[in-house]
Formats: sequence, structure tokens, C-alpha cells
Amino acid sequence: MEIVNQTIRIIDYENNKVYKRDTPDEFSEYVRQLVTFLNNNTSIREYHTRSVNTEVINCVLNVIKNQIDEKLMINNIDSIANRLLIKEQSAQNTVAHMTNVQKGSLIQALLYDDERNTYTYLLAKVEHTDFVDDSDFSFKSGFSKDMKNLWKSCIFEIDDLNASVFHAKVYSNTKAKYWHDDFLELDQCTNDEVNTDKAFRAIDGVLTRNIKNNAPRDHTLLRNALISYFKSNDYIDYDTMIQSVLENYHPVELEQEKMNKVIEKIHELPDKHKFDKQFNTVASVINAKIKRVYDVCSGVQLKITDAIDDFDNTITAYRDLDGNKYIKIKTDNELTFKKFSNQE
Repeated sequence: MEIVNQTIRIIDYENNKVYKRDTPDEFSEYVRQLVTFLNNNTSIREYHTRSVNTEVINCVLNVIKNQIDEKLMINNIDSIANRLLIKEQSAQNTVAHMTNVQKGSLIQALLYDDERNTYTYLLAKVEHTDFVDDSDFSFKSGFSKDMKNLWKSCIFEIDDLNASVFHAKVYSNTKAKYWHDDFLELDQCTNDEVNTDKAFRAIDGVLTRNIKNNAPRDHTLLRNALISYFKSNDYIDYDTMIQSVLENYHPVELEQEKMNKVIEKIHELPDKHKFDKQFNTVASVINAKIKRVYDVCSGVQLKITDAIDDFDNTITAYRDLDGNKYIKIKTDNELTFKKFSNQE
């Protein structure tokens, strides 16, 4: 893939400045590594343009159409960088009482695939830091090649310059909306409510089909952990969720080999059921799926209406010496306790 153009702009929203930086020939290798990493990155979300007349996509198309006019190309590239500066200043004003917008450099690159006759336009915000150059002990700024320092990105693949809608793959290391909503002016291909519903139902279905009958205790604990994760995290990164809820879980009844196969199936769900791997959770969707009713004995049912903290020590089961089975439930409700207490 040929790199047609590549630029670096440092976005300094505190001082209202955009600084240009030269890109040496060696920088091309970093851009290629970045594009490869992003194309293979599973933690992305699909978006589409609201209009071809919004500023970023309009500038991108102008860059592609005017490759022989370097001045016009640079003007459009700078327009994108200046737009990011304005949107980061606005975002910082909104979140200043809680946190800070991550500072970074904006990398833009236009690439062309001759075999596919397709253009790829990369926008990536990477962390930049100040450091001391040990050759002359001067203070300089730069960024790391480590992909962990990639804050946000967007890749447009364009094969028809006259299309009415363009699609983009977007990555963000936070739930900040300013990148896709204000700066890029993109809309989600699948909204948060649909993503929450599809993801939860798909995972819940795999747990039910593969674990519920064979290892009911594991199923109960995993489902509770899944509900708890969805309710306590307003932003889901799918792979992080799998690691937290499933990969860090030690089965009680289920063999580890079978647990690993379940995890493999859950990794495949986004492609199979067409939901994004990054989305904001919608609590009302989860609340509607929490309720579970268990038959205890004639005339008695146990109803669970929410995720339970410390499940192992809240609801337990045991047998007495005569083989009778009991459910023991920890309560913090004094009135309920007294109603069932037979102590003098």
C-alpha cells in the first residue's frame, strides 16, 4: 500500500495552538504499522457519515481529489487539525471539573491500494510527551511507537469518491463522545441500546446452553458476574469484559477445558450476532433481563431481581446429616429476619 501523504500536528488546546512537525522518511514505517494494527484491532466500532458535507469527510475527499495540488491538500489537512483543536477545547471546558482531555498529536495519512483501487485515510491521536534529548540535553516533545499510547483513531476506506455515505472504523480508549460525535461527525451504525441487548442476550444464551445444566453453580455465578459488569460499567470494551468476567473466573463444577471452549464461543459472538465490541451500556435493557425465579419447595420461590455482591456468601446451599437440602440466605433486613426467626 502506497503512502501518498502523511502529516503530524501537535494539538495544544491549552495554548490554542496547532504545531506542525516534519515527517522523516522513517515515519512511513510507523504509519504502516499503525494502519496494520488498527485494521487488526477488534476493539473498534462501525460508524457512518451524517453527510458528505460535514467538515472532516469533506476535507478528506478534497485531499484525495487534489493530490497534485500540495497547497490545497495541506489546507484541508490543517482544517481537520484545527477542527480537532476547537473540539478538544470545547470538550475540556465540559469535563474540566472532573478530568482532562488527553493531550496528543494528530497523525493523518492518505494511503492507496493499487490492487483494490481503494484509498485509506487514517486519523490517529497518539500521546505525546516532553523528554530530554541526551545528545544535547535539550527539551523536546514526541510520541512513542508503543500502540498502547494510541488514544483514538478513525479509518475511512474509500473506493467511490461520489458515494452518498462513507463508513469508518473508529477506536477510542475512553467513552468520550467528542471524537466521533463532535469532531468526526459520525453516527453509530448500531446504537447503544441494540448493542447492549444483542451482546447480553448472546452471552447469556451461550452460558445457558453450555453451562446451566452441566454446572448450575458456575452458571449462576457467571450470570451474576455478567449482570454486575454490565450494570457497573457504563462503557463496554468487549475483550476487556471477557477477561474480567470469564477468563479470570475459576470454575467450581465445570472443567477448565470446557470453560475455555465457552470463552472461545463468546469471543465469536460479535461477528455472529452483528454487534459492536465497544459501546455504552443502556441500564434499562439489562434491568429487563435480570429477574430469575427459582422453585424452592411447594409454596416457596426465590426471586433474584438484581446483581448480588459477594454471591458466594449471600446465598448458599447445604445438606444436613439426614440428607435434607437447604438454601441459606444472608439478610440485612431486620424485619424479614424477625419474621422467620424461631429463636427465643
